[in-house]
Amino acid sequence: MVNQVSEFINASFVAVCVTFALVFIALPVPNNNKLKKYRISLRFLAGAYFAMAVLKILVMAFNLEMVDFISNERLTISSLQATLFAITLITLLNPRFDIRKYLYKQISPIIVLNFLSLLISVKWGNPVIRNFNELGQSFFHPAILIRIVFAFFYLGQLVFLTYLFSRQARSFENEIDNFFTDSAHLYLPWVRYCYYGVLSVGITAFLSCFFTDEWWVLLFTGASTIFYLVFGLYYIQYPHTFAYIEPAIYPSVIVQEKSGKSTRLDWKVLKDQVLAEKYFLNVGVNIEDMAKHLKIGRTTLSIFINTEEGMNFNTWINSLRIAEAQKLLLEYPNHHLSAISEMLGYSEPSNFSRQFKLIANESPSVWRQNHL
Repeated sequence: MVNQVSEFINASFVAVCVTFALVFIALPVPNNNKLKKYRISLRFLAGAYFAMAVLKILVMAFNLEMVDFISNERLTISSLQATLFAITLITLLNPRFDIRKYLYKQISPIIVLNFLSLLISVKWGNPVIRNFNELGQSFFHPAILIRIVFAFFYLGQLVFLTYLFSRQARSFENEIDNFFTDSAHLYLPWVRYCYYGVLSVGITAFLSCFFTDEWWVLLFTGASTIFYLVFGLYYIQYPHTFAYIEPAIYPSVIVQEKSGKSTRLDWKVLKDQVLAEKYFLNVGVNIEDMAKHLKIGRTTLSIFINTEEGMNFNTWINSLRIAEAQKLLLEYPNHHLSAISEMLGYSEPSNFSRQFKLIANESPSVWRQNHL
């Protein structure tokens, strides 16, 4: 029974890895220079998927399952895998991210630790540890100490990568909020979920350094198979999403600027124009379109909104819309909320209700009842 399950899970793992390695290589990517790092990441992922498939085939063919506690081999594979997946996900959120810098920082310690382990193994040997009792007996052996240091480095690496990813994710969401109004669906939530998968697999890989039971190995392989499959399916769809988020990440340059007045007076004039024309009610309005309409630069408009209004573009537009919504709810007491939502420029009534409750602390229907 165990052998049949093992063969099925291992074969599934190999099939998923080989299939997506080929997909990553053959995937047609739009000829957009801003997707250059995405194309590079596809090659890295293809190599990583193929390498994992070959490694699993060797394990199956020669029965090379790693049973050694805190083995350098398992830690090295896990560390490189966590680094690769985390960096590739970060480049989706920030195509300008310095990949080389962080790869160098993450991979250099792995090389150093493996080199030290090799030197120590040549001089003092490298004992095989199969349980916690043997680990305790050989705890102060130089080779074991290096492996323990490696394990702590790997845990620290997972913490650092999580911090780095979270920081880039927050920055990405701020860029989206400062460009679009209906922005929630452009946050790329699947990127966060994939990173949670990376973190979960990474933690499981660390635990697998201490548990060599065959069922545990099968569970880890099965979870990795599902993660590799889901990650690949989402990753290849990114170019379609990039077409929508590109203006927020790579703003176009507008050289025409209004000038000749003080900053405060300029903003008052600009804001009065937006309010008088009710430009904020346009469906799908974004900061670049508004900047062009006002004949100023996008960066200038963003600075005005952030400094004068104390909020980003998304929050400011929604605050104007909700203020308008309160007038409409009283002016048209018999209008359905979906009709009010459409008048306000929201593409979805659910988003209108969510934004209204966020700003007014009440749902639109409750607010209307309390104020009629």
